[in-house]
Amino acid sequence: MTTKKWCIRFLLFIVAALIFIMATNFIVDPYGYFRSQSGDCYELDENDYLRELKAEHIKHFPDKYDAYLVGGSKAGALLTDHLSELDGYNYYNCWVMSGNFQDYEAYTKYIVENTNAKKILLQISTSEIKQFDRESRGTIYETPAILSGESKAAEYITFLFKNLSISLDFEELTDKSPRYPCLETGERNLTKYYNYFNEKKGTEEYFNFLMKKKVDDFYPYLESGTPDKSAVTSQCIASLKRMKKLCDKHNVEFQVFFGSLFAGQMIGYEGDSLYNFMQEVVQVAGDVWCFNTFNDVALNVYNYYDIAHYYYEIGDLMIDTMAGKPCEYDNFGILLNEDNIAEEISKRREHLEEWKEYYATHGTLPFQGMEDDSLIQKVYG
Repeated sequence: MTTKKWCIRFLLFIVAALIFIMATNFIVDPYGYFRSQSGDCYELDENDYLRELKAEHIKHFPDKYDAYLVGGSKAGALLTDHLSELDGYNYYNCWVMSGNFQDYEAYTKYIVENTNAKKILLQISTSEIKQFDRESRGTIYETPAILSGESKAAEYITFLFKNLSISLDFEELTDKSPRYPCLETGERNLTKYYNYFNEKKGTEEYFNFLMKKKVDDFYPYLESGTPDKSAVTSQCIASLKRMKKLCDKHNVEFQVFFGSLFAGQMIGYEGDSLYNFMQEVVQVAGDVWCFNTFNDVALNVYNYYDIAHYYYEIGDLMIDTMAGKPCEYDNFGILLNEDNIAEEISKRREHLEEWKEYYATHGTLPFQGMEDDSLIQKVYG
């Protein structure tokens, strides 16, 4: 074989290999990227590249919505038909896995500049103070090009040439496990969590699923205090200011609230960094509803489908409280403003000291259970 023929065959082999890689990644589409381009692929679940789907949905269906909920995975449990009771707007739930201010700002900027939105509703989940962005966690955590302003063509090519082993993962290709795609208006599908609750409630297995090796990781903070996160919070506040400025410029209402947090996770954040962050959020956003408070609802693990996320019922309770309906649970929801924020933080410090004393005596927190009045009865599962 001549050198020329060998080179030609080698080049043809390379071309064929590249075509095979692109075709396989496009057809299998392991991240759901290519299916997302129309904005109406409603078969994707939380393991897919939902950030891209949500961005494309906003792009293709801007006339369907008056308002957008922006937040992390906790916000996925806020039902859009219930959110409408706040102001009569049609909402799209734009939650993202591992929420962070880099994404919040990117979605807010895109929404106010490319839709006729009247309102942005931002949920802060507290975990944002750990890290400003989450892109290092992997592909589905990256900010899509449509939002970041980077080259869409380059992004498209990148997904065509993603690691082929993912597309050819035999276990994944043959996996027949049930899928729980997100709802059309963006909400997280919690069916599997309700099913597990109904099947295992009251059992040691379910309690361990919620608590074991999870809450234990946060207990040391009761003794040593939480780490300084001022470098991250300063980034978050700068981002929040830009979001507020963008909304003001486009005459879009900007409302912020802190979402409900389970007590077992609260102790991982309570400290000066969080308190300073809360004060600055109020300075930027004005009146801010706060649901990550010390209350019986937060102490009942069964109000949360895992240590980090609340059920739809807690979401409904937050919405009702923000809408002005009476709340039967003490201290569930406090409207923070510049006049009361210092006093409320002082109360938080006192409550935290009470929890520390309880932990020092009992080795746990005063958690509540299935038989307590603090359990929000399930109506969706």
